Amino acid sequence: MVVPIIQKHWGTDLSIQRATHVVIPAFTRYLSTCLTASPIWPGPLSTTCMHIQRGSLTYTALVSTEVAPLEILELLESVSMLLHEYTGQVATELTIKENFVCVYQLLSEMVDSGQVVTTDMSVLRGLVPMSSLMGRVIENVSGFSTNTLASSTASYDAPWRARGIRHATNEFFVDIVDRIDAIVDSSGTCVMYDVMGDISCKSQLSGMPHLVMTLGRARELDDVVFHPCVVRRAWDTDRTIGFVPPDGPFKLASYHVAQSLRSMPLRVLGEARCTENGMTVHVTVEPGETGSRRVENIRVRVPLDSRAYNIGVQCKSGTHIVTTSRHPQVEWTLDSIHATDSLVRLVIQYSLRSAPQTDSTDAAFVTFEVPGYSVSSIKVDALRLLRESYKLFKGVRYSTMAGSFQVRF
Repeated sequence: MVVPIIQKHWGTDLSIQRATHVVIPAFTRYLSTCLTASPIWPGPLSTTCMHIQRGSLTYTALVSTEVAPLEILELLESVSMLLHEYTGQVATELTIKENFVCVYQLLSEMVDSGQVVTTDMSVLRGLVPMSSLMGRVIENVSGFSTNTLASSTASYDAPWRARGIRHATNEFFVDIVDRIDAIVDSSGTCVMYDVMGDISCKSQLSGMPHLVMTLGRARELDDVVFHPCVVRRAWDTDRTIGFVPPDGPFKLASYHVAQSLRSMPLRVLGEARCTENGMTVHVTVEPGETGSRRVENIRVRVPLDSRAYNIGVQCKSGTHIVTTSRHPQVEWTLDSIHATDSLVRLVIQYSLRSAPQTDSTDAAFVTFEVPGYSVSSIKVDALRLLRESYKLFKGVRYSTMAGSFQVRF
């Protein structure tokens, strides 16, 4: 049963009452009866519920006016990431209750009168002190009080960065993550292919450093969205990223890649056939183009017809879980596949309570990760430090993962 843990309202008393007593109970009933809930749900009383699920928690926003859905979903994602940062672990019902005041303050600072104000971690850290446990950890590591950091004034030129920041070691880490969105038909042809990505950073630099990052294949990027710290003029002129970084973790940029070649780190094929009184589903997985890297954390989820029963599964590799509830499904998990491995197969057989239909099982949903591999070939060619004299230690990691990856039967 889905139970609300914490709520924050921006609206009239009447709309709050309607949301609390009508819309939210209807939405919780919808989540309880739906296995794969849509992120956008039209609710009663001319409202819309938008939500994401992270771990055991569901983050929900209720809107009653015209609004861009991506803006709301991005806000919910930011709330999830901020709670992880503030509590030091994946947010759960217990951590929310233990840090109730802190969470409520964060929501109040992020949104004002129903409008998103800021989701920047460095700004919010200066407005809302961290919990006592995390505060003690930061004080022990950095040698600075979190109350001092919270009360320090930000630079006029860089409001996202406080003055007087000092670190024992000056380090800067970059994570470039590509996400593949794809639809593969029953013949193995890729009918839709898109690559999106994020450049996430973690800064532990003293003073007021100015960094200049040069990317390989930078001109292949489009629809780039930068953190406010980036000097846009430099990017528009010579495709370099100049910025004064916030302290701590932050997302430097998100991007779309104009890919002419459709590289697939994992090849997945599916086939569904009707039998006399049921269905047989075949799913095969084999390594693709990964530059000799391992494909890890492979999960293939096959939703079955709601009338399915007597479900049987055959697979020689990995593990599988069969769900036989109102929304039956089979989830197949493989730890890893190397470039030299041969294909592996999953066979699902099940009966139907009524005559089978050709669209009883029509798609599988795949997730995977390839550490150390960049499908977009976007690389950090150089990272220069300006305005400070100390030596900079830097590290860069690359990875590719599945975004919305669907294989149709």
